Amino acid sequence: MVFTTEIKTTQDSLELIGGKGRSLARMACAGFAVPSGFLVTADAYRSYVSINELQTQILELAKAELRDGYPVFDSSSAAIKDLILSTAMGPAIAEEIRLAYADLNQDDLSVAVRSSANAEDLPGFSFAGQQETFLNVRGADAVIEAVRNCWASLWTAQALSYRHQNGIPQDSVVMAVVVQVMVPSEVSGILFTSNPATGERGELIINASFGLGEAVVGGQVTPDTFVVNRNDLTDIEITLGPKDHQIVYDGDQGVKLQEVRDKDREVSSLTDTQLQELCETALKVESLYEDVPQDIEWAFCDGQLHLLQSRPITNLPAQPIELEWVPSPPARFVSRRQIVENMPDPICPLFEELYLTRGLESPRPESLMVGGGPMFVTVNGFAYQRFDWPQIIAEAERREREKEDPREIAEGDIEVAEFKAFEDQIKQSKQASAKVAIPDLQPFKESLNELDRAAFNEWYLDNESESLDALITMPESNNPTYIAFNHTTQNDRQVKSWYEDSQPRLKAVANKWRAVDVASASDETLLEGVVDMGIEEGHYWSGGSSHTFGVAKSTDDQLQCFLREVLPKHNFISGQFLTGIESKTMQSNLDLFEIANLVRADKDLTYTVLVVPSQFLMQALRDHHKGSKVVSALEKYLKTYGHQGYSMDFLEPTQMEDPSALFASLKGMVRDKDYHPENQSKKTAAIRQQKMKEIGELLNGLEYWQFRFRLWLAYKYNFIREEVAFMFGYTWSILRPMAFELGRRLVEIGTFKQADDVFFMTSDQLEQAISERSHNRSMPELGELAAELREYREACKQHHPPGTLPALASEIDAVSFKETQIKNDEDSNVMRGFPVSSGSVTAKASVVLGPAEFDKMTPGSILVSPLTTPAWTQLFANAVGLVTDVGSILAHGSIVAREYGIPAVLGVGNGTIRIKHGQTITIDGDAGTVMILEESDS
Repeated sequence: MVFTTEIKTTQDSLELIGGKGRSLARMACAGFAVPSGFLVTADAYRSYVSINELQTQILELAKAELRDGYPVFDSSSAAIKDLILSTAMGPAIAEEIRLAYADLNQDDLSVAVRSSANAEDLPGFSFAGQQETFLNVRGADAVIEAVRNCWASLWTAQALSYRHQNGIPQDSVVMAVVVQVMVPSEVSGILFTSNPATGERGELIINASFGLGEAVVGGQVTPDTFVVNRNDLTDIEITLGPKDHQIVYDGDQGVKLQEVRDKDREVSSLTDTQLQELCETALKVESLYEDVPQDIEWAFCDGQLHLLQSRPITNLPAQPIELEWVPSPPARFVSRRQIVENMPDPICPLFEELYLTRGLESPRPESLMVGGGPMFVTVNGFAYQRFDWPQIIAEAERREREKEDPREIAEGDIEVAEFKAFEDQIKQSKQASAKVAIPDLQPFKESLNELDRAAFNEWYLDNESESLDALITMPESNNPTYIAFNHTTQNDRQVKSWYEDSQPRLKAVANKWRAVDVASASDETLLEGVVDMGIEEGHYWSGGSSHTFGVAKSTDDQLQCFLREVLPKHNFISGQFLTGIESKTMQSNLDLFEIANLVRADKDLTYTVLVVPSQFLMQALRDHHKGSKVVSALEKYLKTYGHQGYSMDFLEPTQMEDPSALFASLKGMVRDKDYHPENQSKKTAAIRQQKMKEIGELLNGLEYWQFRFRLWLAYKYNFIREEVAFMFGYTWSILRPMAFELGRRLVEIGTFKQADDVFFMTSDQLEQAISERSHNRSMPELGELAAELREYREACKQHHPPGTLPALASEIDAVSFKETQIKNDEDSNVMRGFPVSSGSVTAKASVVLGPAEFDKMTPGSILVSPLTTPAWTQLFANAVGLVTDVGSILAHGSIVAREYGIPAVLGVGNGTIRIKHGQTITIDGDAGTVMILEESDS
């Protein structure tokens, strides 16, 4: 067994020389200036562990302990380090290291000793900074001791935790060690061959400072930053850092941090010549690694450039692109509202075709938009609803003419006439609705308790008039919110239609395709199922559910409008009064709480749930000898709620497929022993009672009973919002397996590169691919197209879509009335949004962009997210407040925040951009404000 090898080795197995060693060997063999030295192979570590019988002891020690309910590895790491450092290396390995060190041909030569694990410096796992490096090591004994310390650093708390979170088995890792002649650099640093922050492939980013590079790598100094155009290496942007410290030799052993002379701090650390050489060399290194963007450590000593390391840049964003936010004709005015509030990211082409275009349009025989075309469109992949109604187009054109010449407003123009007709329609509709709503007074009175009913009857008799009934049921207001769903006759008819038509129709489609055996179904059947379910889900919304949803939204809006108009200075919001309503969303939380109680009852299960990462928890529970009841409960839960996704787009997985985000919420419930849903009920009841008391002291007579009527109407129908939303994506857990099976077959034939390429096609393209497959032919150009569209989508995801396009459309009342985002000043620390749930709170922000980040949600923090869907509900158990980019009074987050009794401000537009994870913010759910108080400490 060979324990050492030269750096310029062709034996570049990851399992032999580790990630760092393999990279250095490859560069050295390619002729780059890599400092000379040798590699202590991973076989040396294996032999050391085997001879001393350490592996079993190490793995037994390498277990997490719980601290405040979170897994930590500090004690494990310390125990393993003590074990390794107290165990002799063994003469054979030590002797080989001595000989290799002696071959460097200089007594007590200063060397760098660096860790090189088999799971580091890889495209998916960098392990940056988690294992040890020892600098200015002199003498064979010191080198041997440094090697042992490198072995011990395989088990640092950071490395243990990183492997644990990423599912890398602790028994699979080994450590090689790099020993290189020290480069006493005058200047050193890091170079990225692409911008790691923005993803820009056309930029080289260099951080440089004086002394050894560890000061830059370890963040101990603010270096100079150079941004270089990779195309010609001449377009340079330089930002000089203070460079107040540098790392230098500390005598014969080790290094120290010392101050940089004042005069050196003000000059560039790199000359133009050095910068040019560094950039040219970096591009050659990237070419060596097949043009994969690289993170390169380098140093200059006596005018010569040395390469100390190169590894792939991890988590590199997509190449940024410039986007124009202009709707494509015939669309003119669009807004991110209605059903698209549930689509936070750019949608995939297949979803756009089936759901957005064909499904949502299927119930309409002809377009309702001026200029024709669908009501829902995309701009740069993001879904929008069109606002090209005749009255809005008319008002926009009138405003345009008024700007050009205020004296030439064409009063006789047909567009203006249409707009005035719309205003008249509001008045007429309100008058008609007032008459229809009069019969609602009787069930309203019956809903009152005996005391309130007596008070109402007494007041009514004292004020009886011909118009009194109409005044109670329809307040004087010009707000258009009162013209729709304002009486029980219409509302009950709409709700009944949903129960008897919309819901059963979607369930029937689901049952039809659930019966299909995916594995044996023909390609044509698979595609037919995908198309049918995609269209039917769209039909579910536009064929009736949107109006049923509108019943809840309109009655809530009417209550909100009344409060704002009658008591404008008191910050009352409808959400203060609409709490305690049973819903499927809250039931899902209760069901999850019951599972948490099962876990809490057993300390072994509690340990497993809190320690095992969410993405691996289901299997860990299946393997646990006490886990059967919990697994059964989880399976039952997922059978009921598993169809719910984190986005309406069927490109994204459902909870059934990926319950890891659900488990992040389960962990929170298990961790917080004081959490109980009853506490929420008591809290919301107290808020409701207090607000009812306050408003009772402010209103009397007609206004008080108008309020009570609007509250009764809103409360009566509030539940249906969650009933409708519960069915969103009902068929996706059936559709996605069919789509993936079709995609798998097209990968097999050579058309696709990966199965989910299917989502980046249109149905016509899939039909063509199926036809070619039936003749044993592939269409690889479709796979290439899918890759391009996937990359484009990732680039678009880096942009924040405006709430309304064009922005000036927000000046039109009929548009702003329906907006779900407020435009905020990007330089102000105060943002405005829609106040939807009462109260004020100051706390740290947990910025969670999607289900992959659910683990970032910390107890007692304010959840800041693009939006929330039912699949986000469990996060609320740990939240003390809510802020979203998109949403308004009846968005999902509004409803759930009310039930949890936490303040919420929705629709701030750019909250996830402005607010950083860990920042302290204050939200006021009555005033609709969010204030950033301090910088992030994360």
